[in-house]
Amino acid sequence: MESYTPSSSPLSAEELTAYIGPRAERYRRRFERFTRTGTTRFEFSWNWPAAFAGMWWYLYRKMYGWALADFGLSVLLGWTLFVPIVWGVARAVTGDYLYFRQADRKIREARPISSAGGAPAADAAHLARLAAEGGVHAWVPWIAIGAVFVVLGLALLFFGLAWNAIPPLRELWPDPPGRWT
Repeated sequence: MESYTPSSSPLSAEELTAYIGPRAERYRRRFERFTRTGTTRFEFSWNWPAAFAGMWWYLYRKMYGWALADFGLSVLLGWTLFVPIVWGVARAVTGDYLYFRQADRKIREARPISSAGGAPAADAAHLARLAAEGGVHAWVPWIAIGAVFVVLGLALLFFGLAWNAIPPLRELWPDPPGRWT
């Protein structure tokens, strides 16, 4: 089934709520800022989860292309002290707008042809389709937490191996004097 909706028809609150899923009210208020002049335009906003979680936030909100771009640029730019701060601020400022653009595109693509002439149809099938395409991946926070533990475990393993393999490291921190040495 092919969908077409003219760009002039606004997104309804029901469509946005169905597509966004959790925290829909927060995002709907922010999305209204991007369209209050009658046209879609960028306005500054701040998204703490996008700033700190980065790639994981993009995956959580089903923004796969941006997650891949975030990961690729993070690897390409490297992780010095300055880069994560600048990259986090860039994600925080643009995260809501990028999410709005995706939601706008996906909702318009999902609209049935019958709604092309007038107001968007808010029938149950249309809203169910939006909820399935949008929403969040509930598994992403658990995978992110697991990934943090795996990285910490590998770092401890590497440090332990390096501690035993490189004698000068042990000489930097000698054992304290004690009764059993």
